[in-house]
Amino acid sequence: MDSYLVCYDISDAKRLRKVARCCEDYGYRKQLSVFLCRVSTTDFVRLRSRLYDIIDLNEDQVLFIPLTESGLHRMESLGRPTDAHDKNDVVMVV
Repeated sequence: MDSYLVCYDISDAKRLRKVARCCEDYGYRKQLSVFLCRVSTTDFVRLRSRLYDIIDLNEDQVLFIPLTESGLHRMESLGRPTDAHDKNDVVMVV
């Protein structure tokens, strides 16, 4: 399983909701448009493909930022606390 921060900036409210629902299928919301996704290579391809079909390539942007295991354990936050990364977290896609 690989870990990614998936961050997005979507200009249309309808597409924004679709992108958020898609990301919820693969990860955990960390902020309004930031998700932590722990996915297999196959699921990463599926996630990218679904998002590609939703967004407007001329107006929207989705970033996939790969994270290392050590980077996840060093994650910090200011303000509201973030949920600690758990090595046993499992993402189920139905």
